[in-house]
This record gives sequence, C-alpha cells and structure tokens, in this order.
Amino acid sequence: MCKRRRQNASDDYGSGKFGPYTLADTSTTVMTMPVHDPKPVDISGRRTHGPNGDPLRTRRFGVMELDDTCPDAPGNVFDYHSPQLTCVRSCDWTDQPCGLFIEVDKIRIEDHLWFWHGVETKRTTPSPCRFEGCPDAETMTFLSRHIEGVHFAASYQCSYCKKLWSRTDSVTRHQKGCKPLLASRAHAEHGKYKFRLQEMIKSVSGYIVPASNAT
Repeated sequence: MCKRRRQNASDDYGSGKFGPYTLADTSTTVMTMPVHDPKPVDISGRRTHGPNGDPLRTRRFGVMELDDTCPDAPGNVFDYHSPQLTCVRSCDWTDQPCGLFIEVDKIRIEDHLWFWHGVETKRTTPSPCRFEGCPDAETMTFLSRHIEGVHFAASYQCSYCKKLWSRTDSVTRHQKGCKPLLASRAHAEHGKYKFRLQEMIKSVSGYIVPASNAT
C-alpha cells in the first residue's frame, strides 16, 4: 500500500520530523535530504489525473513528495536564496488524501487545489477552506490568499520601514503614508532624479528544498 505522511502545522519547527534541518534565518528552514517517514498516511485514493484528464506529476526529495504538476510556473524563489531553492509547506486539504508539499505562492496553491482536489479558486467561484483545523468555515473568494497567509504564514514587508503585513494590498495602502518612503521620494524630487519604488519583501516559513531535480 502506498503511503505518505501528512505533516501537521506543529511539525514545522523544532521536531525535525523529516530528519535534521538548520535554521537559515527567522523565516525559513533549510532541510537536509529527509530519510525518515514517521507518520505515514494512506494515499491510495489520491488523484492521478487532473480535472482535464491530464496526468498529475510529483517528484521526490528523499521521503518528501512535492507537487510537480506545473514545474515551469512562476514559483516562490527568493533573492536571498539560490535560484535552485524554493520554500514549501504541506497541503492539509482534508477532502481526500494528499500529503504533497507545495510552494508558498498563491499561484501554485491555486494550481494545486484545482489539479489535485478539483477546487476552483478563481473569484467567480467562492469556496470554503477545508484545511485541517481551519478556524474559518465561511465560503471565501480569495481562497489561495487565505491559505498562503493563514495556513502558510506568509507575510509582506515594506522595504522602507520594515513593517510586516499579511497581504500585498495592505502594504500598498500603508505605503501611501509611509514616512520613510515619503522622505525617500521627497529626497529624489529635491535632487531632481527619478524615484523608483522598492519592491515589497515576501517573508515565509517552511522548508527550503531544491526547486527542481530532487531525487
């Protein structure tokens, strides 16, 4: 019987359930090759084909199984990490066995829910969150954003004052009155040179693993 463990949110730090790892910084965890699977889950009922009939793909990082359905899609690879690395968290969607790890990125979350669970996350089709232990039972429009922010604990930092926000639109609203940003803009105008807005910084927590070619 094919089995794969389901990771709980409490497993992310401190226990090293998939083997030893070391903290890279305050928001990421770099994994060595995981070799132990102490909490298997039966995935014999997991989908093998997506809603359109296309075969679904996974890849391995030791005993960790990663969603590889859309390997060429834009992923969450950060400037302060090697381009060959990405951050992943486990999918705890409870309508059918999953046990897959997916990138901490709204687009990849949307793709995963659609291909593996048949859940449409676009604005025209609101859906309830079925993540294990989710406190929000209401039907929501931006389901992938909810999962990224609430269950995967992603946040966004203003590059000027370093304050953290759970959503990109919150950062955008904040920056309209951000004093360090306004001071930087005024300095540019005084010096008569072009002001370029610095991009917000995405902060994640999870496992840093190879972005591709995992064995």
